[in-house]
Amino acid sequence: MSVETLSLSGLSAAEAGHAAAALLDIDSGGPDRLDRLLVVDDTSRLTEHLDVYEQVDTSHRVGAMICVTVGPRPGDGLKLELPGNLGGVQGSPVLWLSRLGGIDWALNKALMANRHPGFTPTTADRHPLIGLLSVAEMFDRVHQAFLEGMPGRVASPGLWLAGEDDESATFAGALAVAIRRVCEPGPGLDGPFPQLLPSHAGGARLAEASPLARYRGRVDELDRAAAHSLERQGRLGGLLRRGDNDAPRLAAQAGQALGDLRELVDQVLRDANVDGGLSDLTDNQLALVRNAGIEFEAAGAAVPAGRGAASAGEQTAIHRVASGAIRGGDPIPVVGERLIATEREMGRRGSAAYRPEVEARCPAAFLAGLAAPAQRVPARGGPGAARREMGLEGAVTAAGALVDLVLDVANREWSPAAVASADLVRAKAALDGSRRALAAFASDAGAGRGGTRAAKLARVADGLVPLLRDLVLRVLAGELGTPSASGPEALRVAKDRTAVLLAEWTTLVHARGVSAVPSW
Repeated sequence: MSVETLSLSGLSAAEAGHAAAALLDIDSGGPDRLDRLLVVDDTSRLTEHLDVYEQVDTSHRVGAMICVTVGPRPGDGLKLELPGNLGGVQGSPVLWLSRLGGIDWALNKALMANRHPGFTPTTADRHPLIGLLSVAEMFDRVHQAFLEGMPGRVASPGLWLAGEDDESATFAGALAVAIRRVCEPGPGLDGPFPQLLPSHAGGARLAEASPLARYRGRVDELDRAAAHSLERQGRLGGLLRRGDNDAPRLAAQAGQALGDLRELVDQVLRDANVDGGLSDLTDNQLALVRNAGIEFEAAGAAVPAGRGAASAGEQTAIHRVASGAIRGGDPIPVVGERLIATEREMGRRGSAAYRPEVEARCPAAFLAGLAAPAQRVPARGGPGAARREMGLEGAVTAAGALVDLVLDVANREWSPAAVASADLVRAKAALDGSRRALAAFASDAGAGRGGTRAAKLARVADGLVPLLRDLVLRVLAGELGTPSASGPEALRVAKDRTAVLLAEWTTLVHARGVSAVPSW
């Protein structure tokens, strides 16, 4: 499989279009396959040939492409203007030769550029570089090197030599390296954050001496009394007369206490319901829940007077958990995905939806059996078997299950300290917005790969990574302290905030050097 060459050098837009069409046409003389395409063009005509590059891109015939563009930039601009499918994050590689004859760099403090002696090709097609890239193996190696190690997928002689000792350039390149470390997907824990799930974050507990606690305690107390009576009968060899054993009466009283507990749990689930779980409890509903015996831990520490929204955001459970993960080395995309996995576990739907669970944990038929137990105590199996047969053991289990149910619902549906689903969505959006702003900065700044420059940037990046993580967390705190109206708005606001902080950081470095520490 060979390398096909499309030479657009010196061609007008119309002529370039005809040349491309002839190459791409399967039925009228074009090659059977276009696994590798080498395009040679004039730098001054890249914009004029925009339609040609779009034609190549949309033909769906070209496997891999490299563009060699020859000549200086047109006009006085300092930026190399490229068609949309060349360079950048996903475009085809571009090798820019500003001068066909090459340039000799004097590698000294002045970094002098001199004319390269020797033969200068009259046309780009005759340049030795084109001959090298026409070899399939060389084409593949160069193409792969661009994809793996060249920021912006554009290379030019002397691209990284200029400004080697400029601290601003060093900072920009090192920050690009740090951004890749922080923002590129990498290893990390999967699944939701346990600390943010309702069972942990809700903080619901049973208040002492409350109705719920009294009914449950009454069932336990009657069970213990019945067990004592059964043990007493066993020690006497079962010689007590029928009326002397209190176990049946105690079992009936336990059934009554369990029935009262069941009725109270069902009432609270019904009256504290919010349809679909779409809003918070009213004051009356919250009073009902607390009067039944459910208490909640404080939602978080109070923010000192005079502190801003970011300080308020830093007090939230979401920020504490995200901060621990990001500062611990988890990439930003991983933390965002775990926040969304946590949000999927929230599932508020209104407390009335749990009422069928009351019957499942304490069936009405079981209560009826407790209310009218057999008066004859089982003669075999000992006190334990008697407790099970009389329903006392089941009553204790059912009472615990009902209390567990109401506490689980309290954490998920009623707790003012629980993490809101919408806050998790906005936090994920804020991380996405911050990541996009950082990626844009890294794309513009770039960073050299290989050689002493790459090693220097890597060393500087080591010191920038913690500050970069703090920047992201500062943006997240701002969103959590002053929530946006929606996820898309949170993404946009975070992107803008990140860009502002990056600009402030860059300005600080220009003034004080690359070691300057930003305010956050």
